[in-house]
Amino acid sequence: MKHHIFEKLKRLEVDTQKVFASIEHLDEEQLKDATYGWSIVQVFEHLNQSETMSLVYMKKKMQAGDAMAIGGAMNQLRMRLTNLALKTSLKWKAPAYIAYPEQSTLEDVTMRWANTRKQINTFVEAFPEHWLNRLVYKHPMGGRQTLEKAVDSFIYHQQHHVHQIERIKKRIGS
Repeated sequence: MKHHIFEKLKRLEVDTQKVFASIEHLDEEQLKDATYGWSIVQVFEHLNQSETMSLVYMKKKMQAGDAMAIGGAMNQLRMRLTNLALKTSLKWKAPAYIAYPEQSTLEDVTMRWANTRKQINTFVEAFPEHWLNRLVYKHPMGGRQTLEKAVDSFIYHQQHHVHQIERIKKRIGS
């Protein structure tokens, strides 16, 4: 069953590499241009912070062991609706704890994000199969979810921000 989660993590990484490839021609100044809101680097930092905070939450939640609630149809429906919203280019405010991403270099955020992804993979490897139906993750809009739905949310969250990156690239003349 975890092989589905690893396949999704591979897809997430492939999608991430496509985004990086789409900005290769930009210089550091363009990547940090926050004239129209967040810069591209800040979007990447936000995505990394989101995944990092999710991992921290899941590690803590996992300590509850068998006491973690079991997911059901309503959890799945709520996440499906959230993911549909994330597929759009609609904008809404980020949760306060990740609403103000720092402005670092692309190299720095890329390194931190790669480390986060490595930690997520390690977490999934260690996650017991018999807990795959447990609600280990909490999405700000989608509510409590399973590990697989957490990874799905990472995919949809990143896809949502690709719209933002494309808007930024147009505004900075790229």
